[in-house]
Amino acid sequence: MKPDSMLVEPEHIVSAGQDVATKGNGQALTEFAETEPALASFIYERLAVIAGKLSLSGAPTELVQGSHEDVLAVALTCVNAMRRGHYALWKDTVTGTRLAQLDETFEVPPKRRRKKNHGAEPGE
Repeated sequence: MKPDSMLVEPEHIVSAGQDVATKGNGQALTEFAETEPALASFIYERLAVIAGKLSLSGAPTELVQGSHEDVLAVALTCVNAMRRGHYALWKDTVTGTRLAQLDETFEVPPKRRRKKNHGAEPGE
């Protein structure tokens, strides 16, 4: 039984992980930075700090580099899976918004034309 507050379905995690693996960590981070530059920068900088601590502790270079890539892939997968969960939750409420522009299946409802009142005098 899933909790009522659960937003991320297993499919979201799988598809996000596949996207990150297909694109590669560098490209996935670059694309993420286009929409969330502050969060992408935070992830990148904090991972650099962790890699530095591992290196200073005497961990071999290959372990430091591999750990950095693994943790970056996990972080990007989690963030992208969360975004997919939010999108699935809110997708039916975004017609006519900026988010709707990301998915061509959304159609902007036609604007209603205002009726002109030809008999009204200015100031009435």
